[in-house]
Amino acid sequence: MEITLPTRGIINWETKPLDTMPVDPEEGLVTDLMLGMMVVFGADIIALVGFMWVANYTSATVFIAVTASILAAFGLWIGWRWNEIRKLQSTDDPERTALDELKHQYAAGELGEAEFEQKLDRLVEVEEQVDSDEIEVDEAIDRAE
Repeated sequence: MEITLPTRGIINWETKPLDTMPVDPEEGLVTDLMLGMMVVFGADIIALVGFMWVANYTSATVFIAVTASILAAFGLWIGWRWNEIRKLQSTDDPERTALDELKHQYAAGELGEAEFEQKLDRLVEVEEQVDSDEIEVDEAIDRAE
């Protein structure tokens, strides 16, 4: 009797780049997956190295380095989630105007002062043209660019 393994449909080995991973703000900052990983892997490894240190199988330096590395990894994961959630929430606000977005980009350091002033002038020009009903919104944006 020959045993064959299915080649499709059971395991998907496809990976996504980190920047395309979905982040759901409704899950909160720390998810069940994160807590589980910290308990199952992080705390267990810290405890194991701690017992090895107490039993003189390893040094205090190794224990401190392992503990710091694990805590840093989870801290970076939480920081990444916080940043992604913040980006999602800043772009989801339907009340947010173009001026609010421009101010946000300047405050976040994404724009320099000269670039901010240039974009602000362009935005004011477009809004003045649209308010005076001289042209449509799309045409005003094309002219400003």
